[in-house]
Amino acid sequence: MTTQFTLQANLVDLHRREIHHAEVRIKNGRIQAVRPLPGTGAHYLMPGFVDAHVHIESSMLTPAEFGRMAVVHGTVGTISDPHEIANVLGEEGVLYMLDSAAQTPLKICFGVPSCVPATDFETAGAHMGPDIVERLLKRPDIYYLSEMMNFPGVVHDVPEVM
Repeated sequence: MTTQFTLQANLVDLHRREIHHAEVRIKNGRIQAVRPLPGTGAHYLMPGFVDAHVHIESSMLTPAEFGRMAVVHGTVGTISDPHEIANVLGEEGVLYMLDSAAQTPLKICFGVPSCVPATDFETAGAHMGPDIVERLLKRPDIYYLSEMMNFPGVVHDVPEVM
């Protein structure tokens, strides 16, 4: 089924740092055309914010609640590293984050923590070796390998890290 509608709003052009009153035609969830209109309108239309690096668990909220709060303030997506919950619960914690994130309209792109614990100098509630990381990377709701925090393992060419 085709869905099509138009919006009239003050269009915020962040690139040019201008605001123009316009009619925006949307078809099947995509912008089809933008037509300038005279005057000004009551509403504003602007791109959503994508938070490029966030550890949702630091907010002390579930991904579902974090998402509910974020979207009302203009955030439409996040690039999220669940390293902190993985340090405590391992794979089970990552799976919990994925399940909770599926309950929100916020687009949460999770990565797989590359090393849990981050280094041998840390104590953690869980361990995620290469086998778990590889398995999680095969999931369609995992988008990337998260930041490498075990820099001593990289510097010293530790096989499990490399």
